[in-house]
Amino acid sequence: MHADGATCLTTRCFCELVRPEGIAQPANAWSSLAFVVAGVAALVLLRPATRPERVLMPLLAVALAAVGVGSFAFHATLTLWGQFVDVLPMYAVGCVLLAGALVRLGRVTPRRAAVGGVALLVALAVLLWVWPESRRVLFAAVLLPGIVLELVRAGRAGRGRGAGGGARWLHVGLGLLVTAYLLWVLDQAGLWCDPGSPLQGHAAWHVLGALAGWCLARHWSGRRLVP
Repeated sequence: MHADGATCLTTRCFCELVRPEGIAQPANAWSSLAFVVAGVAALVLLRPATRPERVLMPLLAVALAAVGVGSFAFHATLTLWGQFVDVLPMYAVGCVLLAGALVRLGRVTPRRAAVGGVALLVALAVLLWVWPESRRVLFAAVLLPGIVLELVRAGRAGRGRGAGGGARWLHVGLGLLVTAYLLWVLDQAGLWCDPGSPLQGHAAWHVLGALAGWCLARHWSGRRLVP
């Protein structure tokens, strides 16, 4: 990794105008803090019962808050180090989701899921450091399996209960995430783009993504992790 600007500076760092002084992209930077709010809100969902989720949910909360701090740093500076601290917490959210889904399915023990999740995050961090251009592909590669497995787990639980209503927060979160991604694409492609406006598609991606993270925590808070 080279000590210079973010890789997007060679192409396009989203729609928002890059300010030469102060915070480079104010709307994108301040909207990132929605993830911090989502992380704090996730902790509120913890219950006094001794469930495995009382370990998993704080990890999700910390990862969400770290996404907010890292994203703020990236959009405030548009540097390569900012890019690193922006993307790595996103990988952490994917690792927590994947580990949680595997535990919920009964495929691995919580201890093995934790060890595997940390090992995967370290490997992703190394790849991000030496090959920063791979960040988006790797994020999708770590996030999608966890989503699919959690949907499988929710489907099985719904059939066992005779209804799928217990997964409504998971479905709401997935809908928010898909909507957020569409806005990200529109912003990145310049199809929704007013560089000087405080209303940015990428900022909307931050807010909706944070809400999706909270919905995952809400989904976990109402169900046991281990079948």
